[in-house]
Amino acid sequence: MGKKYEILYIIPGKYTDEEIGAITEKVKGILTEAGASVAETHHLGKRKLAYPIKHVRHGNYVLSYFEAETDIISKINATLRLTGEVLRHLIVERDPRITELPSFAEAEWPVERERVRRPRPELKPQEAPGKKEAVSIEELDKKLEEILTEEVK
Repeated sequence: MGKKYEILYIIPGKYTDEEIGAITEKVKGILTEAGASVAETHHLGKRKLAYPIKHVRHGNYVLSYFEAETDIISKINATLRLTGEVLRHLIVERDPRITELPSFAEAEWPVERERVRRPRPELKPQEAPGKKEAVSIEELDKKLEEILTEEVK
C-alpha cells in the first residue's frame, strides 16, 4: 500500500469515555474514508495541557497507527481541522526501520507530582551606595548659585 504514519490527536476533557470512544471511531472513519487502513488505536489517557487550547485545559490523548498514500494526508489534515471534537492533531511518518508497533497496554503516563512551593527568602531593602540625608530646596538653590557664580577655570 503506502507509507506508514501515526496520528496523535487530543479530544477535550469534557467528554465521557463513551463519547471518546465514539469520537475515536469517527476519526477512524475519517481515516478509512480517505483511503487509509488503520492498524491500531490507543487511548493514552487524560492529561493537563501545557497551555489552554480554545479555553480547554485538559485533554484525552489518542494515538493511531495507519497506512496511507502520501497524497491523502493533506485531505485527512483538512478534515480533522474542521472536526470540532478534535482540539489538535499531528500526523507524522513512522520510521521505516521500526517493524513492530509499540504496545501501550502496560505503559502508564508519569504521575504528575504536586508542586512544592519553597519559601522565598526575605529581601531586605538595601540603601543605595553613597546615599545621603535629605536636602531642602533652599539648600539646593544656595549650592546651585555658588556653582553658577564661580569662575570657570
